[in-house]
Amino acid sequence: MRLIVLGTGAGGGCPQWNCGCENCNFARNNPESARTTDSLAFAYEENGRTAWAIVNPGVDLRHQLARHPELQPPIGGGVRDTPIGSVILTDGELDHTMGLINLREGSRLKVFATAAVLDLMETAFPIKAVLRNYANLEFCTIVPGVPFMLGDSVKVTAVGLSDRQPRYASEHSHSSTADAVIGLKFEDKVESSSANEVEINGVEARCTRSPDTSAIAYAPQIGTWDKSVDSLLEGCEAVLVDGTFYTSHELQSLGVSAGSAETMGHLPLSGPNGILAKLENVKARIKLLTHINNTNPILRDNSTERRAVENAGVKIAVDGMSICSGSVYAPSCSTSLSTEKVGDKLRD
Repeated sequence: MRLIVLGTGAGGGCPQWNCGCENCNFARNNPESARTTDSLAFAYEENGRTAWAIVNPGVDLRHQLARHPELQPPIGGGVRDTPIGSVILTDGELDHTMGLINLREGSRLKVFATAAVLDLMETAFPIKAVLRNYANLEFCTIVPGVPFMLGDSVKVTAVGLSDRQPRYASEHSHSSTADAVIGLKFEDKVESSSANEVEINGVEARCTRSPDTSAIAYAPQIGTWDKSVDSLLEGCEAVLVDGTFYTSHELQSLGVSAGSAETMGHLPLSGPNGILAKLENVKARIKLLTHINNTNPILRDNSTERRAVENAGVKIAVDGMSICSGSVYAPSCSTSLSTEKVGDKLRD
């Protein structure tokens, strides 16, 4: 089982175009520290070939795909070709859906989303109508708790986490809010124990499949930590969860007119009931934070907040890293990193 972390930033990325905070100014002067919007690419097998699902395609998708040869048209293929076969949306937020526009060029894709999100895409954000004459998109409804397959090899189960609607959705909208935000659990269904090196589109990826590969969970928007979150993360070897804000009033402390982290749908990392405290009880071997806002002090290597994250046994995901059969690779699948060494590598 293999996934690529395409991006790890919140909606504005880092640097955000209109932000002059310490983190954004540093990223402008050090482009290697920049972060694109939160997104994943997940590999699966279909009819004997490797295909990819893009999870939460955002505005940076075109640049993200250009970084990874595995996601580009196969060498020797047709003029119009792609290994991307599916899209999965965990919510209807702009930073998780705008990338569909990048995939409009005659693509034939399955788009998986809950009924609440699909309804928004026909009403408050009518992107389905906009794309109708550009791409052959098959929209498939995700029912939380009911698994669906990516090709022949990966089972995906959604867990409903919140009824929070995006800000563009009017309070007078008739859209159903049930399961507007979901988390995803991916499980490898390929029963193979081969340890051969594989080559994907000319790029070597040393990925071992084993019959007991554990699940991977992804939840970039956690507003409340309840039994639903516990259920999503249970039994997972690796988890990627919401790292948006460190404190509840992070934006206000910088003079930004905004509500608290919780009112924006994100439980902060700090505090006795924050995400770091909750992760202490999660048994996953690999715990990663993603969807990190540009103002979050954990982005600074020398911050006390960064040390608190590391002391909790949690790592900060970076753009381009991947997880391959229980091992973490950053920023590509060329160098294996043990769990103990991931943090050091990610700080380079």
